[in-house]
Order: sequence, then structure tokens, then C-alpha cells
Amino acid sequence: MKRVTVSILFILLVLGVPGGAASQDGSGGTRSVFTLGAGSRAIAMGGAFTALGDDVSALYYNPAGLRRVSGVSVMANHVQLFSGFSDASYDFIGLACPTVSSGTIGLGFMTVGTGGIREFDRFSRETGEISYRESQLMLAYAFDVPWRYMGAFTLGSSVKVLNQKVGNYSDAGAGMDLGMIYRPSIAKGFVLGFNFQDIIGAETKLVAISEKVDRTLMFSAGYSYLFANGSALGIALQVDVPERDNNDLRVGVEYTLKRIISFRVGYDSEQITAGVGFAWRGFAVDYGYFSRDEAGSSHPVSLSASIGPTVEERIRMSEERKLAAEEERIREIFSKRVNDHIEAARKLREEHLIDQALDELKIALEYDPANEAAAETLIVVRNQIIHEQEEATRSSEKSLLINQHFSLGLKYYSNNEYILSRAEWRNVLELDPDNESARDYLTRTVEKIAGQMKEHRKRAMRLERTGQLAASLGEWNIVRMLDPESEEARTSAERISRRIEELNRVYRATSKRLEIVEMFDEALGAFSSGKYTETIDLCNRVLEKDPDHVEARNLLCRAQRRLIPLTDEEKERIRQLYIAGMKHFSQDNYTEAIEQWSRILEIDPDNESVRKNIEEAEARLHKIGEPRTD
Repeated sequence: MKRVTVSILFILLVLGVPGGAASQDGSGGTRSVFTLGAGSRAIAMGGAFTALGDDVSALYYNPAGLRRVSGVSVMANHVQLFSGFSDASYDFIGLACPTVSSGTIGLGFMTVGTGGIREFDRFSRETGEISYRESQLMLAYAFDVPWRYMGAFTLGSSVKVLNQKVGNYSDAGAGMDLGMIYRPSIAKGFVLGFNFQDIIGAETKLVAISEKVDRTLMFSAGYSYLFANGSALGIALQVDVPERDNNDLRVGVEYTLKRIISFRVGYDSEQITAGVGFAWRGFAVDYGYFSRDEAGSSHPVSLSASIGPTVEERIRMSEERKLAAEEERIREIFSKRVNDHIEAARKLREEHLIDQALDELKIALEYDPANEAAAETLIVVRNQIIHEQEEATRSSEKSLLINQHFSLGLKYYSNNEYILSRAEWRNVLELDPDNESARDYLTRTVEKIAGQMKEHRKRAMRLERTGQLAASLGEWNIVRMLDPESEEARTSAERISRRIEELNRVYRATSKRLEIVEMFDEALGAFSSGKYTETIDLCNRVLEKDPDHVEARNLLCRAQRRLIPLTDEEKERIRQLYIAGMKHFSQDNYTEAIEQWSRILEIDPDNESVRKNIEEAEARLHKIGEPRTD
């Protein structure tokens, strides 16, 4: 087996995986043979996929990334390993099944191996050919953490069963990965990924040597940006920290043009990688390229497909089904209520309670205005009522006029035009005070109007409480239209009108003050910039609007002084006043000193030296409590 082991170790070497160093007791450790990764897309990006992984290959790079797979997806990846090793292959096949609310389940299988390895016995005699193969079955689950205080967290884990076979020797062991993805809420598009790969390493034993897969910590940061036209850019930086090997630095960049063609480039800690991908209607083919100095280049190819609707589409379809079911339930409820009122109207007609039958039909039409049966029956009932009314008033000299008003009243009542209906019932009662039908309809109409008034009154009061005065005034005007004698509606409308006028007045005054403040700020800015003519113009405009604006008047004097230099007489006067003030100050006569220096500011308002002297004198006066006199 010695010569066979050397051949296998060479294959592992060109894969970038150092062989395990056996200890004296026959046990050792090794880094996973599958460090090449999974999927041509990720390989083309240098394996920097722990943070940005959003397809089935996340089974290997970070099981938490499975939660970013939008729909049921499958992927198959094949790599013919390196020049000169035509029968050495590296394959991956995986499936991801996201659910709407219960996370994502993933299943994957990876295998690497070769045949045609010459076997020799201990006497170096060739005994034939054997094959080497190492396979890994992965079952993963990912879910979103509900806590989102600092951002979005996704956790994932995968259980792996590793099988190693060389010739007639084989063994299996189990391991586990633990991954996490964090998307901070304060940095849109930024994502951090962590994968504690082989946190529990699979251990296998061939003949007498036990090998346990070492842990590898994979840390990655990525950023993705989606353009308005559907294109996208992804950038990732990743560091792999093996337990007993040198760290790997990986970099990957991907640009996708309008979700159809993708260009990728990366660095896998040894060489530059690259690749391209095409996607169309849920299907994708990806090509990658990488090389090794010891064995040449390889060209991984992946095929992937999305099956069925995405999670977002399933959520939308579920919501649409719920909405359709709710609408159907509402239609059933309304249909039952309409039929109940139509049946009640039928029974009332049989009992000759025509007026009540009319109300039942009106309620049925309120639920379903397009119900032909209710509409036709209402016309029949209304004609029946008119006919009965004509019969009741036939003997009266005013029957024609009464019937006309009664017919109009009934028409308006049926159409919910209660104000017009009320007027017609009153007209009937003026002509026939003993008309019980008109009196009864008048009572019903007044009750309907009272109900409408109550609703408009409540709405008006609610709108007034929330500050919607114009809308509230409109509601009170409707109440006044329904009841012109309503004192409450009249006083409320007047009160709200006064409030609206007061608000308008306050708004105009506030606008004027804001205009003055902005104009004075502009004047200060002009003064600071040395634009004294502009300052004088702005100060005059401020004083036109507010003659009592002291600051504007002072600023005006200062600007005018800057444009007119001091005369010799003014300079001499300032010198005399300054000396007189210093004399009083030295004798502790602070009040007299302040008086002398204040006269200087009347001549030269910008004299900062004099202002500081006045401040010092005032401070000393404050300290002693009262001025000192000689």
C-alpha cells in the first residue's frame, strides 16, 4: 500500500489539500479534501462565497446561505481535474427546498476520486490497478432568527457523512458544519458570513491510520448592490483559518448584466480565478477557470435550475387564495342576507304588511344593488302601495294631488333621498291631515334623517378634535341642511369658522415674522462678507416691516459707519472720551467710565476695544454691588 498512498497524496496536493501527519500512535488529522468548493460560480469567485452564497452551493460554503435561495433549486457541478489526470474528477450535486416560514432544507453530495492507480506489493511488484474515491453526503437546515434589533441573523447547520475508499479499504465518519449570516440594518447591502466548517470533524480509519478532518473557520464580508435596470454587483473578501495549515485569503467579484449574463473574477489564495454564467427562465449554466502550478488548469462547469414558484410567489399566491376565500365567504354571507330579506318581504306581503315588505326589499338592495329579483319585487310592492293609496283617497277632491305627492314621497324614500321624501310627506299631510300612511312614512323618514344627522354630527366632532377643521365645518353644514333649525349645528359652524379665521391670521403673522428673521439673517451674512451696501438695503427693508427692530437699526448704523470713514474731529473726540474714561476707571469710578466710553460707541459702534473696557467696568460694578464715588 505504500506506493498507492504516494499516488493519492499527489492528487490531494494538486487539489490544495495537505496530507495528514500521522502521529506515533497511528492517528493523525487532515484538512478536508473538498476545499476546492462547490459550484462553478463560487469557484470562479475564488471560493469567497461564505457571505454572498445564495444558491445550492451554499451547502458547502455556509449552510445559513441556503435561506437566501428563492425557490426549490437543483445544481450539478463537474470538474475534470487538471492536465494529465484525465480520469480524476470532482463532482457536486445538491438540492435546496425553501419553505415559506419554516426555513430551508438542503441535501447535497460531493465526491472526488480517480482510477488507474498502479498498486505494488511490499517487494515493489505491480499487482494491478485500484481506484481512490472520497465522498461526502450533506443534510442541512437554515432559518431566520426572529430577533432583528441590530439587523437580520440567519443560522444554518449541516450534518455530513464522509466515506473514504482506497482499493479494498473503506471507512465512514460523521461531521457537522455550523454557519451564520448577519445583515446589519445600518448598512444596506453589506453582509457578514461565518462558517465553522467541520466543527465536528469526520474521522475515518484505513488499515491502521485514523484521520480526522480538521476544523476550518471561514470568515467573509460581502457587499451587493442592485441597479435600477436589474443588473447587480457583488464583492466579497474571505479568510479561511484551518486548524493546522496556513490561512487562505480569498477575493471574489461578480457583475450580472440584467439577470442574464454574469462575469466573475477572483483569487483563491494561490492563483487568479475567473468565469462566466448564463441564466434564462430559471435555468443557468456556469463556467469557471482555475489553475495550479503543479498540475495545470481546470474548467469546472455547473448546471442549475429552479423548480416551481419562488418563496415570494408562494406567499403571494397564498395571500391571493386567502383573499379569494374571504371574498367568497363575504359573498355567501351577503347572498344569504339578501335571500333572507327577500323571503321576509314575501311573507309580509302575504300578511298584507306592504309597508314593512318595502323596507325589507330596500335592505336587500342595500346589500346587493344589482339583485334583479329584489328590484323587480320592490317595483311591484311600490306600485301596490300607490294603488292602495289611490284607492284610499279616491273619494277626496284632493286625491290627485295627494297621490302625486305620495308617489313622489315613496319614490324618494325608496331611493334614500330622505329630505325630499320628508317634504312630500308634509305636503300630503297638509292636504290630508288624517292620512295615516303619510304620517307613518313621515315618522320613518324623520328617524332616517335623525340617524344621518347623528352620524354626521359624530364625524364632525371627531374631525374637530383631530384638527381637521375644514372637513368638520363641511359635516356641520350637512347637519344644518338636514335640520335647518339645529342650534348646535349653527353655533358649531360659527365657532369653527372663527377658529379657521384665527388660524389664518396667526399663520399670516407667523409668516411675516419668519420673513423678517430670514431677511435679518441675510443682512448679518452680508455684513460679515463686507457687503455693507447690501446690508443697509436689507436693514431698511426689515425696518419697513418692523420699525421697532433694535438689532436691525444697530446693524444699519454699523454698516453706514463702515461706508463713511471717521473724520479727524471724530477721531480726536474719541481719543478725549477714551482718556476721560480711563481716568475714571483708574479711580474706580466705573459708572462715569462706562458713560464716557458709551459715547464713543455712539460715534464708532464697531470699536471692540471700548466694548471690552465697558464689559470689564460692568463686571467690577457687579462685583462690588454698587458704584464707588470719590
